[in-house]
Amino acid sequence: MQQQSNGQNKFLIDADIGDDDVTLPNLPAVNVPIVETPPVQAEVSELVAAEDSAMTETPAKGGFFSRMKEGLTKTRKNFADGMVNILIGGKEIDDELLEEVEEQLLVADIGVDATKTIIANLTERTARGELIYSHSLYKALQEELVALLAPRVKPLHIDPNKTPYVILVVGVNGVGKTTTIGKLAKRLQGEGKKVMLAAGDTFRAAATEQLQIWGERNDVAVVAQGHGADSASV
Repeated sequence: MQQQSNGQNKFLIDADIGDDDVTLPNLPAVNVPIVETPPVQAEVSELVAAEDSAMTETPAKGGFFSRMKEGLTKTRKNFADGMVNILIGGKEIDDELLEEVEEQLLVADIGVDATKTIIANLTERTARGELIYSHSLYKALQEELVALLAPRVKPLHIDPNKTPYVILVVGVNGVGKTTTIGKLAKRLQGEGKKVMLAAGDTFRAAATEQLQIWGERNDVAVVAQGHGADSASV
């Protein structure tokens, strides 16, 4: 806006059209009251509802037990899918196929010794002509796994004369040790036994906290120390 000497204000309306001289009338000043607009209740309600929804969904998504269940489901699914992809198609069994089966067993944490035994037995059965095509390997693999586990299956018998009776749970990550401990505690408690849990895994992140959750659920005392403490001191 430019001020002309004749007291008129000149506005640039459109460069393409040109300049127009516009005379502004002298208008009296008007006092405009300032009104504070109250917050809209609907928006606040929606915001609160959205926050409540986020707070409700977050624990379910990031909860330890849901993550554990999801992890175990993925492990089982990956193992099954891997085996199906290898054995599908009905191709003839050869050394390369057996190596792929061996790799899947190792990835699934079956164990080196157990995997060697299974592959050796499958190789021998293939050499004898019992197994010819890949689709027959799946059932044979199930039979070998059952044969390995059956002799080691025995009921848990707790000698009442040995107190305290200690059960040491050992295993690789993600196989369900903590869940098994929680179930054992619940079962033994139901049998009228006094149960105490000790968090011996002091190095894995959140291991102690996970065991304490099971202790709270079953109303069982949990002995624990800080992260990185000596396991024997527990």
